Amino acid sequence: MNARRKVLLWVISGLLLAFVIASISLSMLVDGKHLKELARDKAQQEWSRDLTIGDIALQLFPYPQLHAKHVMLSNPDWARDKYLIEAADMQVEFAFLPLLTGKFVVSGLHFDGLKTNFNIANDGRRSWDFPRAQASSSISMALTSLNAKNSHIRFRHAENEPRTWQVQNLRVDGHQNLHDVEFDMQLERDQYLLQLNGKLDDLSSLGQEGAVTKGVIHAKSGQASATISGKMPLDTSLSNYDLLVTIEAPSTQEFFGFLGVKQDTPAPLKASVALQAVNRKTDFKDLKLQLGKMNLSGEGQINLRGKTPVFSAQLQADRVDMIQTFLDAGQPPLPPKKAGQLFRDNPFAWHLLVALNGTQGKVDANIAALKLRSGIEVTDASAKMTFNDDRLTVNKFSGKLLGGAAAGDAVFNGSRKTVQLNLQMEDTTLEQWFKQTGKSITVSGGKMKVDAKITAQGTSMNGLAASVTGPVHIQIGAAKIFSPKAGQAEFWLTGLFSAKDSDRVDLSCISARLPFQSGMAEGEGIVGARSDVSQLLTRGKVDMRDQTLDLHGRVRARSGVNLGVSTFASEVKITGQIVKPEMSLDESGAVGAIARVGAAILTSGLSVVATSLWDGANPESDPCHQVFSIKAKAANDRDKRQSPN
Repeated sequence: MNARRKVLLWVISGLLLAFVIASISLSMLVDGKHLKELARDKAQQEWSRDLTIGDIALQLFPYPQLHAKHVMLSNPDWARDKYLIEAADMQVEFAFLPLLTGKFVVSGLHFDGLKTNFNIANDGRRSWDFPRAQASSSISMALTSLNAKNSHIRFRHAENEPRTWQVQNLRVDGHQNLHDVEFDMQLERDQYLLQLNGKLDDLSSLGQEGAVTKGVIHAKSGQASATISGKMPLDTSLSNYDLLVTIEAPSTQEFFGFLGVKQDTPAPLKASVALQAVNRKTDFKDLKLQLGKMNLSGEGQINLRGKTPVFSAQLQADRVDMIQTFLDAGQPPLPPKKAGQLFRDNPFAWHLLVALNGTQGKVDANIAALKLRSGIEVTDASAKMTFNDDRLTVNKFSGKLLGGAAAGDAVFNGSRKTVQLNLQMEDTTLEQWFKQTGKSITVSGGKMKVDAKITAQGTSMNGLAASVTGPVHIQIGAAKIFSPKAGQAEFWLTGLFSAKDSDRVDLSCISARLPFQSGMAEGEGIVGARSDVSQLLTRGKVDMRDQTLDLHGRVRARSGVNLGVSTFASEVKITGQIVKPEMSLDESGAVGAIARVGAAILTSGLSVVATSLWDGANPESDPCHQVFSIKAKAANDRDKRQSPN
């Protein structure tokens, strides 16, 4: 026998001897009762957790491993779920050589029927946080393989109901010292599947503060896919990373279903962003998001170094159609407005502001073209916003709309559900408002000016309207209203003998001074209007609590001889729902009207002609001017002093 064969025989013999010695050592060390006690003591000593194990069986071939059933590791006392880990069946593989020195080095873990219960307390404590293991421990981890099937992951935040995912299959393989780790995982929730796979270069520093590794992770759910690549965080605080995230989703319906979010079919989504974090300060750059026809871009920062999270962002969008954008995001269409109401009853998202309690930030937003739910188009829309806890302050907003411009500022308080608004509109037109909101009446002209300084409180737009407090001033210039019904109404009110065509009203002006208090505006001369043949100054009230108005006034001829109903009636009234008011004679003047009609008949109309000539030669002051006259100015000044702004 030559020397090579002798050496080979000695090597084989040595390996066999080592294996026998290791097997004997393992069999001595892993006596079922002894191992259970050892494991229980270690769990209590190092983690302050209770560990229970059912049956244990030793298997030496083809490699040393333990087979355990009904393994349970407890959660901390504060957790709602008793156990952190429950395993119906568990196999533990040991590295061979360390057994020769009496040490257990776990190289592989395999689970069947694994259940994990991750809990987070209100104060942020996590049930899966463990103190670092002692270096002198006789049991250590050097995993090169991990598998799980027929398993479940449960996640519970505070007192909330848990969220559960089924792990159809989990496979993790790597080299020694957790290098070149590859993984593949399939998660299911409510019959929606999420597939994850990727490669991580080095997990040896897992859990160490600030540790990172290069790698790539791919995710797919239905038609939606995402990729995360770059330097990934390995510590629980996620303090450092440098990542590129891309998303492409012809449909995100399956992904929303996996998250347990009920959504209608959303529009295609494409997004990408670069994220870079250093010591818990994260910059996001080159944000690009395409949702349906909307394109959003921007950059910003999130700083978690201090006690209070601070964020900032600069965002730009090319076009936002509010109705279509929410539909594209998978939101159901809003229900129609109830009959007689100005607004819908859908609640505001005050909870989103409340969720920001304990944070500070600022956002500058610009939208090239914004279409509101009402149909009104706003171009060059911009807003500068600051956040402080649940308080949102819009320091300045502006935009071009309705042929003019609007600007102002606002404050929103999430917990109080309150709004403070200053709004000024200049050079906007009634014509564009009728056209863009889809009104059936055709209007030409009507330049508008609006000045509002109001506060309100409520859960919805109707609720805010019902509590509105503060002055609202509206002035509308010359306009032509093309409506046979409107023209005929003015004809009968101002002149039976008028030669004016009855298919339109030539409006000279409308003015309104509305001093709202808790949803109600009332007073003398609060609304005035004037056309080329008539004028009206009203007193009464506008009630936003039930969205009605009750205005009374005398329609007068501006000039000429006009023998209309207004000649005989003392007053007309405008009442009913704001969205569809009605005009009629005031019943209180009915007797006087009858007497005046009788007098006109008896005198062959001479007294009526004389009265009309006098009214035409000495018309009352312009009612549009009357609303903001010296007398009204005093009331306006009082309104401003009472305004909370």
